[in-house]
Amino acid sequence: MKKYLIILVLIASQTAFAQFDYGFDFSKSGTAGYQFLKIGVGAEQIALGDAVTATVHDAAAVFWNPAGLGWLENRQVIAHYSNWLVNSKHSAFVLAFPFKSLQLGFSVVSLNVESFEETTVDEPLGTGRMVDAGNVMAGFAVTRRFTDRLSIGGQVKFVQEKLDDLTFNNVLFDIGTIYFTGFRDLRLAFAFQHFGPDQTFRDQKFKMPLLFRVGAADNLVKNENFRVTAAVDLLHPTDNREWVNWGLELAFLDALALRGGYRMNIDEGNLTLGVGLMSPNVAGFQPKIDYAYSSFGDVFGAVHRFSVALNF
Repeated sequence: MKKYLIILVLIASQTAFAQFDYGFDFSKSGTAGYQFLKIGVGAEQIALGDAVTATVHDAAAVFWNPAGLGWLENRQVIAHYSNWLVNSKHSAFVLAFPFKSLQLGFSVVSLNVESFEETTVDEPLGTGRMVDAGNVMAGFAVTRRFTDRLSIGGQVKFVQEKLDDLTFNNVLFDIGTIYFTGFRDLRLAFAFQHFGPDQTFRDQKFKMPLLFRVGAADNLVKNENFRVTAAVDLLHPTDNREWVNWGLELAFLDALALRGGYRMNIDEGNLTLGVGLMSPNVAGFQPKIDYAYSSFGDVFGAVHRFSVALNF
């Protein structure tokens, strides 16, 4: 299995780092389409500063690293919602099933933007005509847990972006793996997200927001009553500069979790905090509620995100 893991890492690394612009230091912001795919899903993961490539192990894995589905023990459904920036609403729904030989995940994400007034070069203050915009993604993920230490997953997703009477569609792919090293509880992971063909509009091509994630995590403390997990992610997008995510979770009796994270080398949304409440299993059902706070500075203020999960 180690051979397959090494091959996957090499392929993903070569593909991602082939996009590097060596010798230059600029953000490349705005050079790719479908930016809504970068908005995190899952209050638990967001509260950890998005440092979850190696830690995600529930249905929300389809949004970060599909290999995380390999550690899912029960059927699970997660609903996510937030009032996003500039009067937009971000929501998601995912349903995951573990089977004997593989795990499946089905997901839908939408970003709805409040109608706004059209502006033109001739009428910069507004034409009086209202414009609608929005984005949607539907995904199907398949993961295989090969051993008790290695899982590999992939996802295909249909994405659509709409602005007034313009509609763009594309099909993108994700791939990832999680590997438990056998040293303490250390696990290593990588994920390659949003890979697909360029989008063409009026003879111009727009690249996809490719993202290569490498992560590591370990339980610093772990016993029957208390757990402390630390995680770090290194991220390389092809349309922005690289950044680092840090996350820390304190879990008590598998009932309460306190989380914090920090994202380095990005302009907004650095600090994240959150809490999770987990109920015991009752008649085969186990609900969980998570909350995440993200600070986006003086301009956009705070963003509050909520997720509700149910194991059954």
